[in-house]
Amino acid sequence: MKKFLAMLLAALLVVSCFACNGGTGDAGKNDSKVEIDANDPYAAKDFAYPMDGTVTLSINMTKTDEAELPNWVKGHYFWDVIEEKTGIKLEYIGSASKPQETSEEFSLLLTSGEYPDIMQANWITFKGGPSAAINDGYIIALNDYKAYFPGLAGWLESDEEANKTVSMDDGTWFCFPNFGNARETSGTGFAIRQDYLDAIGEEAPQTVEEWYNVLTKFKNELNLTAPLTFEARWFFLEYAAAGLSSPWGVCYPFFVEGDDVKFGPTEEGYKEFVTEMAKWYAEGLIDKDLASVDKSTVQSKFASGEAGLALQQIRNIQNCLKANAEDPNYQVIGLTSMVMNEGDTPEMGHYNNPFNGGCSTSISTQCENIGACARFLDYAYTEEGALFFAYGEEGFAWDYVDGTPTFRDIVTNNEETPDAQAARYFVAQFANFSLHALDTRSHMGAEVLEIQKSFETNMNKYSYPTVTYTEDEVKTISKWNDIDTTCRERILGFILGNEDLANWDSFIEEINGMGLQDVLKVRQDAYTRFKNR
Repeated sequence: MKKFLAMLLAALLVVSCFACNGGTGDAGKNDSKVEIDANDPYAAKDFAYPMDGTVTLSINMTKTDEAELPNWVKGHYFWDVIEEKTGIKLEYIGSASKPQETSEEFSLLLTSGEYPDIMQANWITFKGGPSAAINDGYIIALNDYKAYFPGLAGWLESDEEANKTVSMDDGTWFCFPNFGNARETSGTGFAIRQDYLDAIGEEAPQTVEEWYNVLTKFKNELNLTAPLTFEARWFFLEYAAAGLSSPWGVCYPFFVEGDDVKFGPTEEGYKEFVTEMAKWYAEGLIDKDLASVDKSTVQSKFASGEAGLALQQIRNIQNCLKANAEDPNYQVIGLTSMVMNEGDTPEMGHYNNPFNGGCSTSISTQCENIGACARFLDYAYTEEGALFFAYGEEGFAWDYVDGTPTFRDIVTNNEETPDAQAARYFVAQFANFSLHALDTRSHMGAEVLEIQKSFETNMNKYSYPTVTYTEDEVKTISKWNDIDTTCRERILGFILGNEDLANWDSFIEEINGMGLQDVLKVRQDAYTRFKNR
C-alpha cells in the first residue's frame, strides 16, 4: 500500500506540474510529455465504474433543487443517478456559461482566479478561442491524458471527420465535446396545413411559383391573415431561412462551396431572394407581424389556423399538433426547402453543425485529480454511459422493444410532466452536456418525426464548419458583430419595405467599409486550415 501511494503521489505530482505550466507556450505544445504511471488506477485497462466514491469534483453548473423536482422522478433524477453510476460526487458552484457565448457570471469566475475542476464553456467563441484558454492557464490540453478517457479517444481516433471537427488546427484536444447526431442536424423547418391545401385544391408546393400561388390562395380564398408566419430572426440564425433562399443558391451569413467561403448578401442571387420576400410581404403573404412575432406567437397562429404555413422548431410544431389533437380536420405535413424549378433538389435548409463548441466540458488547470475527472467525463462516451445519457435508467425510463430503446409512458405520457421533452431531461441529459448524442427526438410522436424528415437537405455541403482562429485573427473577427447588426437591420428593412431596394448597392458598400472583406479573408484562412487538419 505504501508503494502504491508513493507511485500515485508521483503521478499526481507530474499532473500538478503540468497543470501549473499549462499557461505557457503554444496550445498543446509542452516542453515535456506527461507520463502516466503504469500503476495509476484511473489508467488501468481493467478500470470499471463506479469509482470508489471518495472523489468530489466541482463544476460550474447549478443543479435543480430536490424540492423543485416532480415527485415521479425523485430517486431517478439524472444528476443524482450519475453520481451513483460513476462514483463521483459533484459540487455545483454555479457561474454557468451560455452555450454559444461567454456569460458575465463565467467571466467573473475566470477573473476570480479560482476555477472548478470541470468547466463547461464554449471555448470556440471565447475571446482568443481554445488556444487562449490553454495558453492563459484556464484549461489543460488533453492529448497526453488519453489513457484516462479511452471512450472518447477511441471514438475520435476511429472517426477522422469527427476528430478533425473537435480538434484545434494543430491536433490539440481541448474539451470533451458535445457532438450532435449527424441524422438530427435539422430541427427547424416548414409545416403546412394539409386540410387547407385540400380546401384550395392544391398539392404541397415545391417551386417558388407554387409557394407563391398557394400562399396567395390562402390569403384570398381562405382569408388567412398570416398565410406564412415565422420569426424574423430565422433570416439570420442557423441557416433556418436557407429553405427560402435556397432556390437562388445563397444563404446567410457565411457558407462554403468547395474550397471557397462565401458571404450570402454579397453573392449574386441574394438581392433577388430579398426582392421576392419583399414582394410576398407587401402582398400580405407573409405575416404582417414578421418583425415582432416570437416562437410562442408563431406557434399560436399556426395552432389556431390563422397561419397556413409556418417555419418553426419541431417541438413547437409538436405543440400545435397536441393542441389540436381532438380536431380531425387539423392535418399537418412537412415541406421541403423551396426549389426554383420542378425536379430540382432541395439544397439548403436549417442546419446545426454536429459540433459548435457549446455544452462541452474541459478540465481546468486547478483540477487536482485529472484521472478521476477524465474518467467521469468519459463515461458519456462508453456504451453504458451513452445509453444512460440518452435515455436514463433502463427499466424506469425506457425498455428495449424489438432491440430499440423505447421510452415508457412515464416519459412520453406523464400527467405530472406532460411535456415529453421536459420529462426526458429529468431522467437523461441527451443534448446539453459533453456527449456523443445517440438521438435527441425519440420522445416525440411518429407524426412529428415524419414531418421532420422533410427538413433534410444537402446543407452539410454548404454549412461553414466550426473552426478555430488564431489570437490575431480574433481581433479581425470581432468586426463581425457590428457588420452582422447592420446586415440584420437593413435586410429586414428591405423586406418590410422600410427601405428602397434601390439602396442595395449602398448597403453592400457600407458593410464592405466596415471590414467585411477582412472578416471574409480570416474565415477563408481558418476554413483552409480546417480542411487541412
